[in-house]
Amino acid sequence: MKTRGIVAMPALSLTQFRVLFMTLYCAWHLIISTPAHAAQTIVTATGQSISKVDIRRRLYRLLRELGEPRWTRRDLQRLNRSVFAYIAAFTGSRYQQTLRALQRGNRYRPMIRARLAQAGLPLALEALPMAESAYRFSARSRKGARGLWQYMPASARRYGLKVGRHVDQRTDPARATDAAIRYLKYLQRKFGNHSILLAIAAYNAGEGRIAKIIRKSGNRGYSGVARHLPRETRGYIPEFLAAALILKDPAHFGFPVARSQSFRYVQVARPLPLRTIARWAKMPVTRLKRLNPELKPFRRLPTSNYPIRLPTGAAHRVARKLAHESVWKPVSQVVAFDASATAVNRSLAGTSKAKIIYRVKKGNHLLGIAAMFGVDLEQLRKINHLRDNRIHAGQLLVIPTRKQLVEKSYRVRRGDSLGRIAKRLGIPVRHLKFINGVTDPRRLKPGQQLYYYET
Repeated sequence: MKTRGIVAMPALSLTQFRVLFMTLYCAWHLIISTPAHAAQTIVTATGQSISKVDIRRRLYRLLRELGEPRWTRRDLQRLNRSVFAYIAAFTGSRYQQTLRALQRGNRYRPMIRARLAQAGLPLALEALPMAESAYRFSARSRKGARGLWQYMPASARRYGLKVGRHVDQRTDPARATDAAIRYLKYLQRKFGNHSILLAIAAYNAGEGRIAKIIRKSGNRGYSGVARHLPRETRGYIPEFLAAALILKDPAHFGFPVARSQSFRYVQVARPLPLRTIARWAKMPVTRLKRLNPELKPFRRLPTSNYPIRLPTGAAHRVARKLAHESVWKPVSQVVAFDASATAVNRSLAGTSKAKIIYRVKKGNHLLGIAAMFGVDLEQLRKINHLRDNRIHAGQLLVIPTRKQLVEKSYRVRRGDSLGRIAKRLGIPVRHLKFINGVTDPRRLKPGQQLYYYET
């Protein structure tokens, strides 16, 4: 009977062993380290690179300002990944929408910050209206929430706002802010001793729901209950934190900041005619509307307690005409209006270093993305550190382009077809299908949001 022995391997010399070890190490480093590097950096609209480490440091400082308890390294890394993804979207594919939101926010932030400071709440909560409504005073959700702070009718009435057929004080920036701060103070007393982020989660999901989750999970800190939160709220907290980081330093994230701040905001209690305000400010109505782009379609202020932007002298002239009106100074970093934004867009269009961030959709392939944006396939692979053409849905790609590309959206109407929408927008059908990952055009639904790029 023969016994089976172990087959002996040929002995390696020390030199051969070193060569084999270095080969294996280089292969591991190429496969593991290099692809991860592509996801470690954000390229802003101005061409500036922001590392994930930089975001983590800023996030850690923000959490300390909010009074958050100490987080474990693992929980902080998990939160940082989500915040990083939102910042990548805000500074990339959603750059134009974010820029407009920041410009609208210039009008309300001085008032909001003053009221937050008076109530003893963290100033970072000024980012809540950006996450809720993108600073649109008349924003309305499908569920019926409305205004800067997205109040539901029952909650609004609970905190003293009138909601009816003829009067809806949820669209009144000052009154809605006062009501929101009273509610946030209540949530801070209920949850904030353990975690201010839990209070913010309760603002989004409802205090009863969060209290029930805390009882079931047995944890009182946000990091301990995060995985038990509703899916929408799990995304809402990182979105709020990303917005707060951008508001603290918009220039760092590629948003143009006004050089001069020789203007003020006057809060006007009644919805007066624009012609009257222009006469008091001693300026034409056209200039008043240039300073306040949201007022272009209106002949009078759209709501009571509306803050209007005026040069310093004109602001004080208007304030003297209106007894007991507030004049707000701009915050330290104010996002520039049309002129500076246009300058940034011109600089993007004129340089080969201009880049956009594109999130891969289901059904996308690298060759199609390169063809759609007019980019060489090899260049696209090189800039994203890709070894081959394999990509996956949700992956972020840096797209170098000489064109000034603006992401826009279209809301599907009843009776629309993909061909009809493409003809209306003047773009190819394949563009719409590719960008939105549409595999079956027959499944379009009224209200669905379709995105497209336009030069």
